[in-house]
Amino acid sequence: MKTRFKTTNRLLLVIAFSFMMLSTSCDEYLDIVPDDVSTLDDAFNRPNEALNFLYSVYGFMPQENDMFSSIALWGTDEMVTPWDRSWYHAKRMMRGELNASDPFFDYWTAAGSIDMYDGIRQAYIFLNNIDKTPDFSQAEVRRMKGEATFLIGYYHFILLRQYGPIVLMENEVPLDASGEDFYAPRIPYDQCVEFIAQKFDEAYALLPNDVSTDRELGRVNKAIAKALKARVLLYAASPLFNGNSEFYADFTGHDGTPLMNTSYDEQKWVLAADANKDAIEAAQTIGHDLYAYSNEGDNEMEQGALNYRYSMVDPWNKEVVWGYSVPEGYYGWQRHSIPRISSNSYNGQSCSLSMVETFYTENGLPIDVDPAYNYSARFQMADSTIILHRNREPRFYATVGFDRGLFEVNNTEVVLKMRMDEAHGWANGLNDYSPTGYLVKKGVHPQTIISSSENQVINYPWPLVRMAELYLNYAEALNEAYGAARHAEVIQYLDLIRERSNVPGVLEAWSLVGKSSFSKEEMRAIIQQERNIELCYEGHRTWDVRRWKQGEMFNVPAQGLDIRSSEAVDFYKPVNVENRVFTTPGYYLFPIRLSEVEINQNLVQNPGW
Repeated sequence: MKTRFKTTNRLLLVIAFSFMMLSTSCDEYLDIVPDDVSTLDDAFNRPNEALNFLYSVYGFMPQENDMFSSIALWGTDEMVTPWDRSWYHAKRMMRGELNASDPFFDYWTAAGSIDMYDGIRQAYIFLNNIDKTPDFSQAEVRRMKGEATFLIGYYHFILLRQYGPIVLMENEVPLDASGEDFYAPRIPYDQCVEFIAQKFDEAYALLPNDVSTDRELGRVNKAIAKALKARVLLYAASPLFNGNSEFYADFTGHDGTPLMNTSYDEQKWVLAADANKDAIEAAQTIGHDLYAYSNEGDNEMEQGALNYRYSMVDPWNKEVVWGYSVPEGYYGWQRHSIPRISSNSYNGQSCSLSMVETFYTENGLPIDVDPAYNYSARFQMADSTIILHRNREPRFYATVGFDRGLFEVNNTEVVLKMRMDEAHGWANGLNDYSPTGYLVKKGVHPQTIISSSENQVINYPWPLVRMAELYLNYAEALNEAYGAARHAEVIQYLDLIRERSNVPGVLEAWSLVGKSSFSKEEMRAIIQQERNIELCYEGHRTWDVRRWKQGEMFNVPAQGLDIRSSEAVDFYKPVNVENRVFTTPGYYLFPIRLSEVEINQNLVQNPGW
């Protein structure tokens, strides 16, 4: 598919707190404020310093666009990479190297990468001191209290999705506290959900409807609080956490208190559906909607691909409800994905074969369902490439870089040549290559320029919440709560997403195989595949597979094409490229560091560790 990309001068607008994002403790905060600010009281004596303190609390947000510290970007079956160094923790996790002695992505303790409890503590410090600061208006203080309250809820949620039942920090705990205040037990999962949802409700009451200036992009507002509450309730209704007696029947505190509910409650899906509808409406009220790229021409395939690809990389477009504002570093997402067009592009973020096969056909059906698609012959040649790469939906061409296909970058179109010893293929001695014979286009801005003489990455906020996710959340919750009785509304929201990318609607597509209605189970499969496609490479699948209790999907070898072949007939053969390990139930929840469990005798470890 040939595409045209318009030049744009739009720049990423990064809010003032971006430079603070690496602060991870109160002491470190005090190290970076001006020399004449040396105590906590001083930090709240002047408005600028108080505002900087709030920005430092934002600084505990996980670096979602960072290749080394993000759990979700590489901790999934969507992708394979060639790099095999010790600090690629997500890759090591996928190979079965996660452990409790020195766990990767330790957000629970000060020994880890980010201490979420320290971030929560700083948010409480802010709440307990901001009223001392002169010269702020009541509205400004109210807003900042809303932000700190939101971050208390958000950081608890980060812990909850990773560890399950957590210790709740309900107020500022002094560092010299003792007893139950400092060594608290874990709280049952459902109580944690209630606490976090309440924090988001409290924040909603205090936050503004929207930011007032471009410099404030990234600061939270009412719609973001609604969206995160909705996500928390969606997760809580999901199979891993809702009646999971298979894994957690014996998961109790030291006093015998059950830490997980083991009885399924359909009402949780009702709450999730209502919350996601509220979030959609709150976002729509301030102008959020699905993105459409402004493009001259009438090629529907091209338009659909442009709509989808730019929905992620066009900075602060109307679909982005909340974005992570810190620009990606030198060793960031785009540079790792861009084909080998200079020594500064690393040509190694590779779509797995399973992800390549997940996208629909041009008729909007799974490739093994569409009667017009020659699934059994998908690895046979079709002109310069194979049938697998032909007649697919627009999101496929916006996401997957394949041999003899186009990769739009540097304001041009690079023809990928992925076979052994070719321009973008594997060669003996190379460290930067695609292990699967594919490259990930999604997340690479077509106008990013990486060459021997220029390094101009187009930065954009990594989407933490976008409208398509809210539509998918709502559709999933509706189906689980009401089944076929609400399928007309489920299909309405799925079709909004599909139509944006010029994919045939659900009923139009499935009519090709005689389907005009669906059971709850059939619709569940449709929703999950739609979600896996629409939200791929954004960090959702790592958590979705877990909450759906589908971890066995991560316990099979990753596959790709035979990159060590130079002839097409051999190159286009599926081969195993990396072994993967996912143990049940251990890998569903992350381990708490063993030393922390030994210090805090009230803690119990997660099952499987």
